[in-house]
Amino acid sequence: SSNLIAFMAIVAHYVNNDGQLEELLIDFRELIGEHSGENMAEVVWQTLSTYGLRDRVRYLSTGRVPITVANPG
Repeated sequence: SSNLIAFMAIVAHYVNNDGQLEELLIDFRELIGEHSGENMAEVVWQTLSTYGLRDRVRYLSTGRVPITVANPG
């Protein structure tokens, strides 16, 4: 951004009980430090932990920096 403050939005996409695709903003926070995959992964991991979703996520996608998740389920 023009003010040099980086923000990160985390959106969950899932299929509800009626088989409909849903999306939900679960976190929006300032990204402190370097705009790296490692730093972004830490923020995502914290958010997933907060909502008890660590074992339910299969894939992650970012707009810029690749993040790899090894969670075969």
